[in-house]
Order: sequence, then structure tokens, then C-alpha cells
Amino acid sequence: MKFSTLSAVAALMLAAALSACGGKAQFAVQGAISGLGNPGLVLANGADQLPVAAGATSFVMPKQIPYGTEYNVTVLANPAHQTCQPLNGSGSAGHTVAIAVTIQCAQNSYSVGGPFVGLFNKSEAIPASGSTAAVAAVPRVVVLLNGSTGGQVSVSSAAATDTVLGKGEYEFASPVADGSAYGVTILSQPDDLNCSLANNSGVVNGAKVSNVTLSCKPK
Repeated sequence: MKFSTLSAVAALMLAAALSACGGKAQFAVQGAISGLGNPGLVLANGADQLPVAAGATSFVMPKQIPYGTEYNVTVLANPAHQTCQPLNGSGSAGHTVAIAVTIQCAQNSYSVGGPFVGLFNKSEAIPASGSTAAVAAVPRVVVLLNGSTGGQVSVSSAAATDTVLGKGEYEFASPVADGSAYGVTILSQPDDLNCSLANNSGVVNGAKVSNVTLSCKPK
């Protein structure tokens, strides 16, 4: 049976027995860690600090605390490329026979995208009824691909915020994990345009990528 599942009654009995012997029950501030893949994690319980190695699945703070003392385990420093959060990180020593804090870590991820320019709606004539001709603005669409797992995005001239220059912004729906590579290519483009990309490959480094520029020109 796990210590964390034992009743508070058992903890009180243990504390009473130790008290009768002239001592006070001491508790290790400890717990489990999940998802920690990188170095740099530092945990703290007040002034008590503990650096945690990459790949660790459990921890025990250096200092024990006496029965009845409040604890509050926090993340003093996150590991590289990850964010960690404590669950059930605070309480009172002796509420259960053992303190069992859970630290959950996950890889950070950031969006990839950038500006587009030179992408205009296409004017197409609509068959006239009578003698009046009409013209419709049909969006031009460029489809971009981010590697084999980063997904696709359709960049449409209809999204342009500057219709004079055909300029706007786009962003892939699938974020990229911090520390991972991205590589954006053109999957398809209108037949009447020549489109190109700049700054379209690199490694995500702690921030969103917003400079993958799509430029289009008429053929």
C-alpha cells in the first residue's frame, strides 16, 4: 500500500508515539516527477532548494520537516525548453504518513509563421445580365508545409490587411516544440504567381518564430 493512501489517523498515532519518547516526528518532503527530459530544474520548499537531474522520476528535499509544519514545494527554475508545475505541492506534515508531491513537466512549444507580401485577389469577370459587366475579387491561395509533422497552412490574399501591397500575416496551427527544427516549403501556389520563402528553416529557441516571409510576384 502506498504511504500517500494511508489515513491521517495512522500519522497521528505515529506522531503521538514519537512524542511520548521525547521526539517529534520528522517528514521527508518528497514526491514523483513526470516528463523531465532536460537539465536545469530546481525545486524549493521555502529556503530549502534542490537541483534535479534530467530524467529524474522522483525527488527528496535535503531537509526534513517536523510534524505539523507547513510545506510548499515550488519550481524555482524550469529546465531548458520545458515548464514544470507542482501538483498537491502544499500541505501540513503529518496530514498523511508521507508527503507525496507530484511535479509534472512538459516541453514548451511555439508557433511558426510570418508575413506575406504580393498576394492579391484575382479579378474575374462575371457573366453580365444585360449590358452591365461585373467583376469579382477571387482570393489567391498559397499552401505552405512545415516539414512532415508541422502541418499545413493556407495563406489567402483574402487575409491581407494591406490590400495595396497584398500584405498580411499567417501562422501554422501546429506549434513546434522548443529546441526542435522547422522547415517551411511551398506545397502549392497559383499558376499566375511566382512565390518564394525567406528564413524558412531553423530551430525554435524559446520564442515564437514570426519571420518566415512569403513573397509573391506575378509571372
